[in-house]
Amino acid sequence: MTARNIEIILGGLVDAVRYRDPERIAGFLAPDLIWDGVAPGLRCEGRDQALALIRNRLANAPLTVDAVEAVDAGEHVVIGLCGPGFNQTPGDLATVGQVFLVFTFSDGKVVRWRDFRTRAAAMAAARVSTENWR
Repeated sequence: MTARNIEIILGGLVDAVRYRDPERIAGFLAPDLIWDGVAPGLRCEGRDQALALIRNRLANAPLTVDAVEAVDAGEHVVIGLCGPGFNQTPGDLATVGQVFLVFTFSDGKVVRWRDFRTRAAAMAAARVSTENWR
């Protein structure tokens, strides 16, 4: 049985945070991954560049997650994270904030990863209708 995209993301992210090891997600990132961060100009082109950025972040301070939201949107998975350092201020690893990630899959691999400041923007990017969400 093939794992669903949401299971792939959640399992990998939990392991990467728990073990402070970005290699836990390397297997599901496509070699030609494009990652667009929230800050203008923050872009990684390729899995190796993305993993280097994640390694650097984990080396600077433990990643603490206070809350997670996960939405399966077919080829997209939306993940909302809340905790210290998710405040969109580079270098501020203490102030609690939120970030919303949209992972786009193709053939079982993440080919695009986009970060958003707001839930609404992330849900729109993943083409998720929120009319029935509370």
